[in-house]
Amino acid sequence: MQEKIIFDAVIIGAGVVGLSIAKFYSEIGKSVVLLEKESRSGEGVSSRNSGVIHAGMYYPTGSLKSTLCIEGNRLLYDYAKVKNISCKKIGKYIIASKEDELEKLNKLYNQGLSSGVSLEMITKEKIQNLYPDLVLAGAIYSPESGIIDVPELVTALEGDIQHNKGVISLNTSFISATKSQNNFKITCNDGNEFEINSKILINSSGLNSEINTRKIFSLDNKYNLPINLAKGHYFKYSGKHPFNNLIYPLSNEFSQGIHAGFDLSGQLRFGPDINWISNLDFSFDESVKDNFIDSIQQYWPDMNPDKLQPDYVGIRPKIQNPNEKMRDFSILDSKIHGVEGLINLQGIESPGVTSSLAIGKFVAKLLQK
Repeated sequence: MQEKIIFDAVIIGAGVVGLSIAKFYSEIGKSVVLLEKESRSGEGVSSRNSGVIHAGMYYPTGSLKSTLCIEGNRLLYDYAKVKNISCKKIGKYIIASKEDELEKLNKLYNQGLSSGVSLEMITKEKIQNLYPDLVLAGAIYSPESGIIDVPELVTALEGDIQHNKGVISLNTSFISATKSQNNFKITCNDGNEFEINSKILINSSGLNSEINTRKIFSLDNKYNLPINLAKGHYFKYSGKHPFNNLIYPLSNEFSQGIHAGFDLSGQLRFGPDINWISNLDFSFDESVKDNFIDSIQQYWPDMNPDKLQPDYVGIRPKIQNPNEKMRDFSILDSKIHGVEGLINLQGIESPGVTSSLAIGKFVAKLLQK
């Protein structure tokens, strides 16, 4: 009789976070299988975002978002250098367009400093000299912010996993999992239904994390956080512009606002906005353009609306409700939910790309305790 193969870990979802977890866990000699329902890795949240490397000033000191974003920023730049991944540390200005926003700007500055983020407060005169075409009352400069080619990051992580003899099973859907003695029996479908067995199960499936959590039958559903889908549009800009850095308006409690960013080719784009939806829908709603025009012209009055062209749509898996403050990443292990060997990740949105390598290290350490 053939001996049953039991893997050390099965990970649901091959976005940058799932790939990072697989990278670090396979590096210590563990057998790892990634299940990805799409035909390529990184096709979900990972492929439809701003591609920004964040510095970590927005999040409460000591939170997972703060800690993992700050560590992830350093890890990502180092990894990009080693793997020749295209990235640029172009810096970011967080701007106050009106005098009555300066108190809020100062509060954000102090928040970032308390977390250990490198920041510089910029006077009205200095920022107006740098950007005379913009309406600005003051700004914070974040020198550690930048941009990265996310598809190149995905490819590099895949290479590391394969080098470590990990398996990435594409076009493979997660059907269900049950805990049997010390292992998980995991049912999958790649066109045919089959079962695999694993000591560890990690749910890192982003937009599908709520659905997949329900399919882990050993887990009490009270630990399954409802995912609210936040759709964000991006417009590219085809005309001349004054920007050399990322430009972010002051965020509110719900999102970081419509900002000016770039890809590695220098293409300027604006986004994302936030629209709450009930089902996955990547169609572009051009009626949001008026909102973009209003938002951008608050700080760049000379922006030509005719040069704004639809680019793409991303969807973020948020665990807060509409009109609720931004919530922290949720990374739950058996100390919380009681299922030995299960780690469940939900609400891994911005700054998920920046935090990805740090999350990978964090989860790998949890598994070694």
